[in-house]
Amino acid sequence: MPAYNIFILLFLLILLLLFWAVSAHLKYVRLKVQSTPDQEKLERLNSLLFPFGFQYDSAADCFYSLLHCWQREYGYHRLYDSSAAALGMIFHCEPIYFDYNGRHWLIEFWKGQYGMSAGAEVGIYSSDYSDTPLEAAQNRHYESVDDSELFPIKINLFHEEELMVTREKKHWWLTAFFLGRYCPPYTLTADVSIGFPDYEMCNAYIEGLKQAGYTPSNISRYLRTVAVTFALPRTRQPFSQSSAAARLRLCLNRLCCFLYRHLTGGYSSTLDRLEFLAALSPALFSLALRFANVRKRYHRYHRTKESSHVHRKPFE
Repeated sequence: MPAYNIFILLFLLILLLLFWAVSAHLKYVRLKVQSTPDQEKLERLNSLLFPFGFQYDSAADCFYSLLHCWQREYGYHRLYDSSAAALGMIFHCEPIYFDYNGRHWLIEFWKGQYGMSAGAEVGIYSSDYSDTPLEAAQNRHYESVDDSELFPIKINLFHEEELMVTREKKHWWLTAFFLGRYCPPYTLTADVSIGFPDYEMCNAYIEGLKQAGYTPSNISRYLRTVAVTFALPRTRQPFSQSSAAARLRLCLNRLCCFLYRHLTGGYSSTLDRLEFLAALSPALFSLALRFANVRKRYHRYHRTKESSHVHRKPFE
């Protein structure tokens, strides 16, 4: 038998063995997913998510941020929004600034595509630079509010006409993320309702909404609770969020969502999909949950801040 025939036979044999190995592994993974109780899957997933500051709600099929998570230590600066697109987070943001009780306050809304997840956020922050004009204070770093200043927040998140989720809790950073859903920012609408401790703060927040571009007809108020619909943003968006690179990243996010749903197409629940993905490839599992691992977003800001201090330039 000629040597090249032997080579072809060996090559076909290797392919056959690889196909058999892959098929056997997939069969093992599927059996493992089917035989594992949902409660065990949920506990395992949440134990993996806990260090990242998130948990999964199987009833709402969404991921949410914990009250006491590591992100709370970092507060907020507008550079977070500017650097987010480079990490695959393509969103609309709406910062609302106002003064109350000798402090500058910031309440910000976000909605959009966070890598392979779609979702929304509402964050509450404050700054003690009471001698700084509000316009200049927008360039400051804001701290997350503490437990004594948590506000009741409610988000109704819609994708086009579909209600995706209702999240309601006393919080400083209320969130909801849906893995494998592709929802560009312009297709999402968030009805945001916030309760305030007194009428003075409530009125100050309403003035902040008006300064951001909302009209009285856009704002609904009942006693000390204010509701507003966040559809198209009224404030200026970071340039990075409308760049060609951001549009390209959004296309990549869409492709990743498609591949995730195609690869895990044999399952209908997120728990089963992630259990299958984790057993199949830890690397793919980590990629799917990348929205929860955003330390680079905060580290990049702090490196920039430290660099600016070294060169003694004003931080903007």
